Amino acid sequence: LDYSPIPPPADIAVAQVTPHIRCPAGAGQQECNSATCTKVGVPVCLFDSEPDEPVSLYLRSGLCFTCQRLLNEKRRTQRKRKGDVNRPNNSDASATAQKRFRISGEILDLNPDAIIVNGPIEGTKHHGPGYEYTEIMPDVQHILAEASQESEQLSASLAAFNQHPPPLNSQEHADIEALYNKTFLTVSKGIFLLSQWKSSFDTIIATAAVAEKATEEALDGTSIADVVASAAAVAAAQSAETGEEASPNMIPLLLAADNKEDDSELKEEHKNMVNV
Repeated sequence: LDYSPIPPPADIAVAQVTPHIRCPAGAGQQECNSATCTKVGVPVCLFDSEPDEPVSLYLRSGLCFTCQRLLNEKRRTQRKRKGDVNRPNNSDASATAQKRFRISGEILDLNPDAIIVNGPIEGTKHHGPGYEYTEIMPDVQHILAEASQESEQLSASLAAFNQHPPPLNSQEHADIEALYNKTFLTVSKGIFLLSQWKSSFDTIIATAAVAEKATEEALDGTSIADVVASAAAVAAAQSAETGEEASPNMIPLLLAADNKEDDSELKEEHKNMVNV
């Protein structure tokens, strides 16, 4: 993260189509959200090694690095004090203990039953050239069909016991555990591929928007050049007809082009009247 640069429009356009680079609105310019701080509160992410993970709190909080760090320390202190209060009842604390993970430099407290899909699972892959959202969706549909079949098998296996689970460590229990793990893995593949479909779709849309904007800017620049070139050609033609030296000023050139267009319109109107 870097709080000092102010990204130009070209860098912002590149960041929109590059998942490893982030240029949030107000980067390098917006002041810290803290009432008593005048430092820059929105940095530029020069490189994100894990673009599929949640965005860092430093990028989305609007606080400068120092204020955000102080706020993080304050929250950690409050959590520690809360833990000290609940410490006498160790059984309840262990039952509701949260999982702690470090993501993008931030420590997140997740619920005990939280499920994390950490990167591509065997049989899946990240989107990229030759494997974008149009190719990913058929794989998602195929995997979801497999998950549906496996869940039906799991339900049928349980129904065979008339709502009474099999004995622990029995062969029937092991078979159901294996089928559950297989179904869980298939569903996880589907979730990961669906996330890749969304990432690919967003990237393609952003790339198209940048290309369209670049084309519009190029056309705008070309139109001005065409007008000047046309005006110069008209002025040169008139100079050749009258024997006068062409003016180097832009205004006479543009006026000459405008007069030429007016003459063409009058000739066309006269021609139409004659035809009538």
